[in-house]
Amino acid sequence: MALLKQLEELAHRTAAAAVDREMEPFTFSVAGLDHPHIYAMVQGLLDAGAKLVHIYDRNLDQANTLWTRFRTGEVVTELSVLLQSDVDLVATSIVPSERGDLGVQVLEHDKHFLSAKAPFTTMSQLHAAEDAVRRTGKKWAVFYSERLAVEAALLADDIVQEGLIGDLFQLTGSGPHRLQADTRPSWFFDPRKNGGILCDIGSHQIEQLLHYTRCSEAKVLHSKVANYAHPQYADWQDFGDATLVSNTGVSQYFRVDWFTPKGLRVWGDGRTVLHGTNGFVELRKYTDVARSTEGDHLYVVTDQEEAYFAARGKIGIPYFKQLMDDCKLGTEKSMSQEHTFQAAALAIQAQEQAISLTKAGERR
Repeated sequence: MALLKQLEELAHRTAAAAVDREMEPFTFSVAGLDHPHIYAMVQGLLDAGAKLVHIYDRNLDQANTLWTRFRTGEVVTELSVLLQSDVDLVATSIVPSERGDLGVQVLEHDKHFLSAKAPFTTMSQLHAAEDAVRRTGKKWAVFYSERLAVEAALLADDIVQEGLIGDLFQLTGSGPHRLQADTRPSWFFDPRKNGGILCDIGSHQIEQLLHYTRCSEAKVLHSKVANYAHPQYADWQDFGDATLVSNTGVSQYFRVDWFTPKGLRVWGDGRTVLHGTNGFVELRKYTDVARSTEGDHLYVVTDQEEAYFAARGKIGIPYFKQLMDDCKLGTEKSMSQEHTFQAAALAIQAQEQAISLTKAGERR
């Protein structure tokens, strides 16, 4: 069981690297609460020691609902209150097509910005963000939760970097989601507002390619989208896939969809497989079907042996403390700005060049 012992040691080392330390006071506000990802972002920042100051949404009920959940911060009715305050950061999950414009306003008011994915729906929004970062020197962060908030994904990175599976040559990923259409707002079904399935949930997969390979560039070789079963939403897409290759020669295939069946006890069976020349790692992020509704499962196979490792509660989620440090110290421990924007750019490219497998509104 030498492999299992190695995994336990790696987990301990990773957790130890994120040990609490004395931090400067850090304040943040939230503006635009259209997607529930904001709840995980607020919880992460609060757990990391940040103080929530203001809560703003054009829908006052949404703002009050978030306040009721956390019982901290002040609900305000004007965005200008946040922009003119002296908080360190503004976090948002506003409609995706509006995140770019909001971020530019935040940076121009001398604050850092944290967006849910997808941060942009067009390349022009991305270019405006790049310009704002250059002009202001502020950080534009994106919470790619399918890696940053998954302990198994953090440990898998150490496994790859330690060379336990040899040289990484391919990633395969699956990101199915449960639709629950009756709970979704109208913008969710408008590609002009949500960016399309590859720009949206596909961005998680692309970010993982960049991170695990440590590459600076990648190319979208092929991508496809479809609306197989929801003709009532015309231009919306319930399926997408893409193939990419990094400038280091590592390839990726991923697929995403909105077809999680009702019988699954969690919202989606998200998986990533990291293929190396001497082994592989499979991440079962949110469930182990018919076995466990807990997530963070790792299956590792090397030339010597195979092992299963349950990572839940053994690594921690260091992202938010790292982000706060980056904002205060000008470092890039949480994620580099280049990486953040490159993941977004590739997701937009995959969406824009995708072949449609179905006609708008057509059932197959």
